[in-house]
Amino acid sequence: MKEIINVLKSIVKEKPDNIAVRHTDEILSYQELDDLSDRLAYLIKESQQPIVLYGHMSPYMIVGMIGAIKAGCGYVPIDTSVPDDRTAMIIEKATPEYILDVSQGSLDFQHGKVITIEDIQNTEVSEPIESRMSPEDVVYTIFTSGSTGEPKGVQIQYSSLIEFAEWMDSLNQLGEGQEWLNQAPFSFDLSVMAIYPCLFTGGTLNLVDKDMIKKPKLLNDMLQQTPINVWVSTPSFIEMCLLLPTLEEKQYPSLKQFFFCGEILPHRTAKALTERFPSAVIYNTYGPTEATVAVTSVQITPEILEQYNPLPVGQVRPGTTLSTTDEGELVISGNSVSAGYLKNEEKTKEVFNLKGDTRTYHSGDKAKFEDQQWFIQGRIDFQIKMNGYRMELEEIETILRQSEHVKEAIVVPIYKNGKVTQLIGAVVPSETVEDNAELSHAIKTDLKSSLPEYMIPRKFVWMDQLPLTSNGKIDRKKIAEELN
Repeated sequence: MKEIINVLKSIVKEKPDNIAVRHTDEILSYQELDDLSDRLAYLIKESQQPIVLYGHMSPYMIVGMIGAIKAGCGYVPIDTSVPDDRTAMIIEKATPEYILDVSQGSLDFQHGKVITIEDIQNTEVSEPIESRMSPEDVVYTIFTSGSTGEPKGVQIQYSSLIEFAEWMDSLNQLGEGQEWLNQAPFSFDLSVMAIYPCLFTGGTLNLVDKDMIKKPKLLNDMLQQTPINVWVSTPSFIEMCLLLPTLEEKQYPSLKQFFFCGEILPHRTAKALTERFPSAVIYNTYGPTEATVAVTSVQITPEILEQYNPLPVGQVRPGTTLSTTDEGELVISGNSVSAGYLKNEEKTKEVFNLKGDTRTYHSGDKAKFEDQQWFIQGRIDFQIKMNGYRMELEEIETILRQSEHVKEAIVVPIYKNGKVTQLIGAVVPSETVEDNAELSHAIKTDLKSSLPEYMIPRKFVWMDQLPLTSNGKIDRKKIAEELN
């Protein structure tokens, strides 16, 4: 098993001036990343608690991660898009001794000593810092939404991260020294899929910020200036980017590999991407934060597209095993599984178990294994009851997306006095809506061939595109609030 800091040290020795991280005009070489992370590690070397890394797409967030690994304390990333109250809640739970604030002092922190970029730059270190992190140590804690409104801190061990980076390295068909694109904020574990596989192979990590997501022209400018080779994002983000007419192989020949995770990759999106980039390698992957980013993968080929709709998430990675309960819930076992939720024994006991020495996690996802492929069939908790009928919202959405009139869609239950009274389809149509009733009728006709009447949305609302969260996923909550 390779150790991340040792790998970085060897890259620094061979190619110190190669760019490690790039964000607009901010650039750090591998030598600078090593030196600055040494300085941070020196500042926090006595810390017994994880350091909080607060900021957006600054290369110094990566300095924070590497410095925390060297210091052996681990880290908790918080993006500036996270609401202040939630940030305060996370910091109170993490009880950090130190907070690296790269946001230019936008928040008043109640816990921990604040370290700034200037503090790191002004620190002198007489000799290189050796990594103090052991395989069983928690390398990062990422907070996800909790059903009670209190965020849950998912703790990932260092050995799990290394195992994941090595697996990603085995999937990477382009080799070393590539330009990687990272779309996800660092408080979303999809970013881990770009950060460590990129640094593990001496690549350059290119950071997409929230302004680029809001203004596709800025993203287009960035893509024109940087010959990206490897793309890591949510499916929703690539759907937005496919609106850029320049995003195709002839205009952008350097882009040879895509990795998708975080949500379902719709068949139509994958097909459109293979048409735009016929010689690219495209991976669909699946995994919850609690199992170190992703545990399955499948390369999307013309044969896979021909054979399956919806698409599979593929085969399980080495060191992890998958099984299902009698109810069809996916259970993940192996070293990829989290050490549990930070200071939340009750929630940890609900979903994590030990089978002998092996950690297991009950995912809450419905799954099936067919044709040597795993398929995710939605969330157990996305099941609703209407007029006595139980139904899966994601099943309806899958059928909706298969209509030739629909580009993208989600289904929203409308509540009255605590009960679901009707379903509304929020649809991005694949054609201009000239007659509302006519298009609604056409979509309902398509649905009737596959769904019973009670599962067909009563009406549809048309959207130019579905809104995204700061993580780049479809913002179901925002759409539901607007429709309810």
